[in-house]
Amino acid sequence: MKKLLPLISLLVLTACSNPVLGSSGNSVSSTSSVESTTSSISSTSSSESSVSSSSTSSSSSSSSSSSSSSSSSSSIFSSSSSSSSSSVLPPTPSEIFEQFHERLALKNSTIVDESYIEEKFIDGKILVNHYYGDFASKGDDGYCHYLDQGIYHFNVTESGLDIDRCKTVNKDLDMCEFFYTTYDLFFVKSSWKKTNKDYVYTSTEKDVSVIIAELDGQGILAEGSDTFKSTLTIAEDGLSATYETIAKSNEYGEFKMSFLIKDLGTTTDEKVVTYLANAPRLEVTNEFPSDIKTALNEMFGCDIAAPTGTSYAHESYVSNYQEKPQTVFYEDYLAGDQVIAYRTYLESIDFTLSDLTDEKDDLKKLGYVRYYYEKVVDSETLYVELFYVPKIQLDSFEQLMFPNGVLHLRFIRPSRVKKIEVSNLLKN
Repeated sequence: MKKLLPLISLLVLTACSNPVLGSSGNSVSSTSSVESTTSSISSTSSSESSVSSSSTSSSSSSSSSSSSSSSSSSSIFSSSSSSSSSSVLPPTPSEIFEQFHERLALKNSTIVDESYIEEKFIDGKILVNHYYGDFASKGDDGYCHYLDQGIYHFNVTESGLDIDRCKTVNKDLDMCEFFYTTYDLFFVKSSWKKTNKDYVYTSTEKDVSVIIAELDGQGILAEGSDTFKSTLTIAEDGLSATYETIAKSNEYGEFKMSFLIKDLGTTTDEKVVTYLANAPRLEVTNEFPSDIKTALNEMFGCDIAAPTGTSYAHESYVSNYQEKPQTVFYEDYLAGDQVIAYRTYLESIDFTLSDLTDEKDDLKKLGYVRYYYEKVVDSETLYVELFYVPKIQLDSFEQLMFPNGVLHLRFIRPSRVKKIEVSNLLKN
């Protein structure tokens, strides 16, 4: 199953003015900009494919990993060097092509698009994003294997890393199964065709175009297009390359995406790697994240308590309309089934069960019940959606991702959603 759309892709899609993207007028903020990545779990769907083992424990292992990656890089190319020196001939363009793709397989590289992003992929375990252009005001962020506690999103701060959102609590799942990385380019190696220029290759395959577009944060443009032309230009030393794709939509026109790949086998980020080498363990707080608490207080005019067992292993975000919270979303991957206890809590603060709840139909279709509660606040009916997806209702990959199942909460203020029926908003 491929793949959860990275945060960086969604940011680009939000800002892009091309008509193929449309505009909703809503903004996303807080501990998670809706990457709703795993929010799709609320409908028990997922988009991953295979699992490869990639455990991580501390950044001390990250450092050793980085050094081992360099050593791998040297050993991979020693045979080519010796062959060249014995024949006293430089590598041919075809040999450079092979060497470049061997370097891609190291899962260690840097992508640079100076109008958008520099992304470092470090030893298959860390992604670090630095933004340019319209996104320059956004701080550096990324994803990492955090100790043995799973894969998490982080923001880079002056003091180190601020860990917020969780992708999985399974420490052994491979980062490449969640995100498009330069490692994906290794698998389309056979799609490139030689041109009459040394070191230049082309492809008209959609898969190639989509990967390039995804890595440049604009995957939806390629996914929705009709024809594709991609170009790979490898440096003569095989240490870097540029990728470009032109995707044409019969309805919306032409889209061009490109970036440089460099530092294959040598990419690192001293601040992030050093922090992870001494990172503290994440602890259960039994509270919502601060931005979620603030948004709920604004929406309901009072504090809303979190379910028992609320953990650091969660996905959450606040969706705003005209700078006011319209939807608060929270999913917890360690809390387990807290539905009965939280229903009791909601009733204690004057929420009532809504007629939108259909236990019999939900059990038949989903295997669990989506409960809806409502309360009138300032003459307006506000809603809470509550359900728990047990492990048995997840597919095989999701069971590896979320061995404790998924506890889901969503708080909604319909008046802040333009031209959408309440029933459609709640059921989508």
